[in-house]
Amino acid sequence: MKRFFKFIGLSILIFLISLPTCSKRPDPRKSVKKLITAVDQSDTTALKEYLDLDELLRERLEGFSEEVKEELIPKLRQGILEDLTGDGLTRMSWKNSLLVVGKSEVIGDSATVEVTFINKLSGTKDYTKMGLYFKDGKWKIYNLRVEEMRL
Repeated sequence: MKRFFKFIGLSILIFLISLPTCSKRPDPRKSVKKLITAVDQSDTTALKEYLDLDELLRERLEGFSEEVKEELIPKLRQGILEDLTGDGLTRMSWKNSLLVVGKSEVIGDSATVEVTFINKLSGTKDYTKMGLYFKDGKWKIYNLRVEEMRL
């Protein structure tokens, strides 16, 4: 009888270990797709949810002192939002392109997601990797242009 209970206990333990964990992270590509949708719909609220504007600006202001960054970031934050909404240049460029979200690579709390922009008129392709970090249960995009190359 003891063997039977040990067998049942071991079986239950193996079953519980084989169950998927609840802490599994979402696919970072979903956050990139939601960002693309937010840009397409000119949705400022969703943009702020999926895009870390301050970190994006820190990346763009690399080389400037921290004092200058702290002064410029609040001033430039609105400009980034305007570029990604309404008649902003980035939004218009994205709307004139077919966007293909490719593979992602996750290393710890960081990820990159490949995105290819294919211009609908000229057919030219631009390839980029968006940088993301994982915090508070979701992926946030902090870099729209980790690397770019024309294909």
